[in-house]
Amino acid sequence: MTIHPALESVGHLFGSNLIFRVPRYQRYYAWTAEQIADFLNDLDLCLKARSAGSKREHFFGGLVTVRANVEGSSRQNMEIIDGQQRIASFSMLAAQLRNTALKLAGMVDEAAADSPKDFLLKFAENLKTKYGRYQDKIKLQVHEIDRLELSKPDLIFFKDLVEGRNPKAERESHRLLKQAWDSIGARLAQIVSSSASDVEKAEALSRIDTVMEEDWILIHMVTDTKAEAYRLFRVLNDRGTGLTEGELLRAQLLEALDGVATGIQMQTVEETWDKILAEPPDTVEQQLRSIFASMTGKRAGKTTLLDEFLSQIFPEQANLPLSAEAAKAVVAKVERLHEEINLLGKLQGGEWPFPSSTKVTAWDRSRLGLLINELKHTNCMPLLLAAVQLDEKDFAEVVQMLERFMFRYKVISNAHIGAATNIYHAQAVDIRSAPSSYKLGGLRTHLQALLDKSAKDSVFQSGLQSMIYSRELTNKPLKYFLITLESYLRWYRAGAKGQPKCLDKMVVFDPSATTVEHVYPENATPADATLEPLLDTLGNLTLLGSMDNDAAGNKPFPKKKAIFEKSPLGLNQEIAKNSSWTAPVVTTRQKDLEDVALKVFRLTP
Repeated sequence: MTIHPALESVGHLFGSNLIFRVPRYQRYYAWTAEQIADFLNDLDLCLKARSAGSKREHFFGGLVTVRANVEGSSRQNMEIIDGQQRIASFSMLAAQLRNTALKLAGMVDEAAADSPKDFLLKFAENLKTKYGRYQDKIKLQVHEIDRLELSKPDLIFFKDLVEGRNPKAERESHRLLKQAWDSIGARLAQIVSSSASDVEKAEALSRIDTVMEEDWILIHMVTDTKAEAYRLFRVLNDRGTGLTEGELLRAQLLEALDGVATGIQMQTVEETWDKILAEPPDTVEQQLRSIFASMTGKRAGKTTLLDEFLSQIFPEQANLPLSAEAAKAVVAKVERLHEEINLLGKLQGGEWPFPSSTKVTAWDRSRLGLLINELKHTNCMPLLLAAVQLDEKDFAEVVQMLERFMFRYKVISNAHIGAATNIYHAQAVDIRSAPSSYKLGGLRTHLQALLDKSAKDSVFQSGLQSMIYSRELTNKPLKYFLITLESYLRWYRAGAKGQPKCLDKMVVFDPSATTVEHVYPENATPADATLEPLLDTLGNLTLLGSMDNDAAGNKPFPKKKAIFEKSPLGLNQEIAKNSSWTAPVVTTRQKDLEDVALKVFRLTP
């Protein structure tokens, strides 16, 4: 990789023979009011130092460009890969500085001996040449070239804005540009008004130019090819920011389609990508990674998601120019990508991805929420995304396998998730290749083999004995465990034949309205020395609704017993069969719950 780095000031960067172009389909202007406020605060800090006779440098990070020489010209066109938000903001600051200088020139007393009018006019003209328009000489002809052009959606609006034509905002990026433009103008007006004399006002504006010329620094990294620039960009932006990969993927595909796809196809792809990229950057990245793994069976590298996505999901773009058929295929894939992202969004929120039907019950649907929201298992997203292509009943069975597997394998036994993730990815590819003929037995067998290896009965049982109620950490896994035991308790008491099955799907738990109850109370009066050590263990814990929990409160067992007897839950009815609540009873119940769990949290008989 050939990189030409240079530490430059903003003023030197714009004052050279460089012309900046944001690729046609690159990121739109996106700086918010908060980011512009930070930008102007940086200016204020540097101006304050200058006013005090000192200097304060501010580093604006890196600018990554691809160089393209122009034949017969002294200028160099620089295609911006990273840094367009800052460059656009610098350009607006310079344009508003010029406007403010011209306005002040029209207001000063030109008859005064120290009138700064001539200075202000020349100052404004220099700003225009330096930051606005480059005087290029080609074959004895002088051509004025815009120093900066933004990407296609913002190109005309930005040009009209900085040239004072007051354009109408037609999209969010236009609104943000106008907001930034107005904020910068207002701050400069404030700086001028805070100075007393005309000379002081002119000096204040001159200091802003000095800050840009000497104090605002960035590293300009020039590459010779776009591939090198993208690679460098990903290395420099190794922050887990999905927007980076998403925006570059969008730009690459639109550039490949440009000139080949129809107007309607281009509009479809642009609008679809706008929807995809509307999510926060880290969300976009994770979605793209999950979809890539679901489609290919592999995890994309930390810094190679773009390359791998292009080569394996959109291989058509490698052979340019695209044929009409290839363009059609790319458009269809982008639309499908958006559909997958919508599905993924539902799954990530624990929302059932199928329309309402009678194929499954509310209990079946609730298990997805337990898997995602209570157990916080996200590695399975590629598999779930593929499993949506199965029959709804089979999808429900996949969810139930995963939640019971995850609890035993990771939550309790703390086995390494990598081996399970590999199974998820491989099974996702199998499902996608032939969803109508896919059999769940393969997934069940592979996952059970992992349990037998890394979460065998002795390991799992030991982990259950260590699981206690916490007053500092979350009790969601504990609540999930009790909810799940309750769901499968009748099956176990009936002999635990075959695969675990819920025999009463009418009882659907809302975890937020379900509480973990201590049978022997937390603040017993008087305290029982034999039960205190067992207070937070599984044998002393059960489930109650919030109202029953309030009613039970800190009451002793004889008074709680009536509540347990009336409870619809099998766990509570079994507790109520005890005449008293003693240490041996708690120990026996602990062992019984462990035995139930050993059967329930298996995937094969």
